[in-house]
Order: sequence, then structure tokens, then C-alpha cells
Amino acid sequence: MLSRVEIEESVQSMNKIFAVVCLCLFATPALAEELQTDKVYKSGATVSSKMLGISMQVPKGWKGSVDGEFFVLTRGEDSLVAISAEPATLADARGFLSTPQDLGNGYYLTPTSSPVTKQNDVSVDCTITHELTTWPGETIIRVGKHGVAVGVISTATKAKFAGVQKVGRTMVRSIKLKKPFVPKPGKSSGPWVNQLNGTMLRSYGNRSSYDSSSSSRTSITLCSGGQFAWHHSGSGFSNADTVSVSYAGNSRYYGKWSVVGSKLHLFYNDGDKDEYQLSTNEQGHFQMNGDRWLKVDGDCN
Repeated sequence: MLSRVEIEESVQSMNKIFAVVCLCLFATPALAEELQTDKVYKSGATVSSKMLGISMQVPKGWKGSVDGEFFVLTRGEDSLVAISAEPATLADARGFLSTPQDLGNGYYLTPTSSPVTKQNDVSVDCTITHELTTWPGETIIRVGKHGVAVGVISTATKAKFAGVQKVGRTMVRSIKLKKPFVPKPGKSSGPWVNQLNGTMLRSYGNRSSYDSSSSSRTSITLCSGGQFAWHHSGSGFSNADTVSVSYAGNSRYYGKWSVVGSKLHLFYNDGDKDEYQLSTNEQGHFQMNGDRWLKVDGDCN
């Protein structure tokens, strides 16, 4: 018969075992983090785009960051996997991979074979050229059932390409696709909400030449109730051989706004929509779609 001490020790042991089992059964995986333009994601990080309905994990030994329209994975300076997503069909994917493409930032994709379609995937062998360097590459586009296509471009030096190609193909298989989130007017979420709520965003433009000049100002006031006011004013002049023209004008529009993740959405009362990618540059200045905007207190009275 067990003594009281032995029984207590046995109970304590069983409690420890029970606690470990509970942790194993109910531990939750790391939550996916909404992609941000000014952040570097380390190996193993899970990232997502709520607007596109995609999520993925940064492979072991790699790091990732947003560069323009791509989420770029790198491992050193001789290996690169670029991922992008947008609404598209299989026909769109075949058309894209059938002709040379300007990928932006000085990168060019040139198909070296005809696209191959297999179920929901379209792939092509290609080369990727940047400045004076050309690397072998492979591009695979997978079209999801909700109409969003994910493109994965794998490229590297000849010595590293086979390994990078495997990483790219693994990313195609592992990227999760679900129904994209549709933003609702006046409904916001994410870290940018508090930074934008009750502010006025301003952008200035000036152009001049020997025979013309123009200036403009655009302001977007984002009120805490979810309403916005968009105001644009501009003026200028132009001199021709026989005539001189000057002009000035103002435009005002109203609607509701929302911000989801790092995108600002404007829903105009007339049915039009606009969206802006939000970010900060290396100096900490606020940007929308890569252009600098000023943030000041908004007048919503």
C-alpha cells in the first residue's frame, strides 16, 4: 500500500504529465503576420495578405521582404525567389508567361520555352535579367479556386539554380489560398488605423518648363466616424507662340474609408474606389503608393 508521500508524489507526476499532454494537444501554431512594406521577415516567419487571401512561411535559411508588387525571398546575393499574387485566370497566366515581361526595378523575364499547363498550374522556363546579369529561372503560376493567382519566380546563378528551383516549387505547393477579404466601408483593422484616424493627408505637385508651369495640392481628410473628404486644387499657365492660357480649378469628393493591413481604401459616394499602399521610407517619412504624403491633424467638424 502506498504511503501518503508516495501518493502525493505520484499525483504530482501525473499532473506534470497531464500538463505536457495538454500543451501538446492545445498548443496553437504561430499566427500569420500581415505583410508590411518596411519589414524584413526572418526564416520561419509566417506571413499573409488578408486582402488576397494568401499565407506562406519563409523557408529555413532565407529571409523575406516586400519589394514593389513582390514578396522577395533571398539567401545571399546569388539566390532569389519572388512571389506575387493578383486576380487572374489560367488564360491570363498562359498569356503572361508567353511573352517577355518587365517585372519592374530593372528586372526582365524572358520565356525560353512554351508555357506548360497542368491542372491549376502554368509553368515556363525562363531567364531573369537585371542590368548586365542574366540568370536561369523558372516561373510557376497557380490559380486558386477563388480567382487569385500566385506567381513564384525562382532564379539564381547556374551553380545555385537547381537548389533554388526546389525551394520555389516547394513554395508553390505550400502557399495557402483562401477566399480574399473584401473591405467594408468604415470598417478598419491593423496597425495603421490609429495612425490615420482623424488625420489629413496632403500631397503637393509642381511642374515648370520654359513655357509652362503648374502646381497642385491634394488632401484627404479621414474622420474617426469612417467618412472622408477628398479635395484637389490646381493652377497653372502655358505660353504658346500666339496664345497664353492660364487655369485654376477645385474638386471635392466624399465617401467612406477603411484601412486593412497596410492598404487604405476609399469608397466614394458615386461608387468609385481607390486604394493606396501605406509605408514609411528609410527616413521615417509617410508614403502612399511610394510617394511622400504629409500627415497633419484633420478638421472633421
